[in-house]
Amino acid sequence: MRTLKLNNTTIMKAQSITTLFLVALLVAACGPQEEGLDAKKTQLTEARAEVLELNATISSLEKEIAAEDPDYFKSKNAAILVTSLAANKAIFEHKIEIRGSVMSRTNVQVGSELGGKLTSVNVKEGQAVRKGQALATISSEDIDRNIDAINIQLEFAKTVFEKRERLWKKNIGTEIQYLEAKTNKESLEKQLAQLETQKSKTIIRAPFSGTIEAVPVKAGQVIQPSMPVAFLVGTADMYIAGEVSESFVGKFRKGDPVSVYIPSLDETFETEISSLGQVINQASRTFTVEIKLPKDKQYKTNLVSVMKLTDYKNDEAVVIPSRIIQEDLKGNFVYLIDNNKAKKVHIKLGLSYDNHTQVITGLNGGETIVDKGNRAVADGTAIDVQN
Repeated sequence: MRTLKLNNTTIMKAQSITTLFLVALLVAACGPQEEGLDAKKTQLTEARAEVLELNATISSLEKEIAAEDPDYFKSKNAAILVTSLAANKAIFEHKIEIRGSVMSRTNVQVGSELGGKLTSVNVKEGQAVRKGQALATISSEDIDRNIDAINIQLEFAKTVFEKRERLWKKNIGTEIQYLEAKTNKESLEKQLAQLETQKSKTIIRAPFSGTIEAVPVKAGQVIQPSMPVAFLVGTADMYIAGEVSESFVGKFRKGDPVSVYIPSLDETFETEISSLGQVINQASRTFTVEIKLPKDKQYKTNLVSVMKLTDYKNDEAVVIPSRIIQEDLKGNFVYLIDNNKAKKVHIKLGLSYDNHTQVITGLNGGETIVDKGNRAVADGTAIDVQN
């Protein structure tokens, strides 16, 4: 064991301080206690004065002890207990979070190209339909009458044309008569085809497979061209879209990985960027990012999601926990462990994410840093590492 050598004056000072402090405690405990707020304020003032006097005495004693026994404060008794960690190089990623919504390119208001009276509505809300399935029908009475009339005219025109054709082949009659008969027949055939096309449009069909979300009409109702008959939502081409600030232009590329969280379902999955918008919105100063939905994922449109996009990555970054970084007038710093002493080192910081910060300069990687207890040490303080 090491023997502490002190002169008589130092020892007497220490004994006197201890005696005074004990006497003060006895007087305070045994003496008459004043009551009231003013008395408490007086006691507080006196206590503060005593603390200041004791701190001054302690500081003086530390200086005298250090002068007579320099090794005293280097001992385990004087060292501050800390833990340590290594400032290793690692992969560092910085991510941003944006809110998005599930969208579908096959969400449409299915309407009719023709106006007329609805003779039937064949679907209801929530019903699944396949591509080409009849959703509703419009009355085709007028079209049917026109088709019948054209068919009668066409039969006669065909008969005339066939006779003119036979005579023309025998060099009987004029070419004009033959061409007139041919033109009349072909014109009626075109009119009939147009009427058949119109009749096919009286049946309103699903343009793709999906689910009927709304049916705003009823049978017997008269509708106008382009009036919605059903709201059809498809699940074949769904994606998530979000808006990103223009300050991140150039930070992302198609195919970059994305982590998606669906709050309402408490579900997380990994996917990638499918496309980036090329236009900046003048009002919001943002551009659109579209994210792929996995093929096995089926969500409702407009479902809110939270996307994490990586805007910075460094495979050889010096990374330390953000909690150990301190700041003074010169900037940010940490304490290194150097021969059982704390060594203050100023550092330049990069981005921070997930409670970790990249160090740009000041650390090269591999250094041992004071972790727990770093707030209790100063530059040059003796420390005892107890991991």
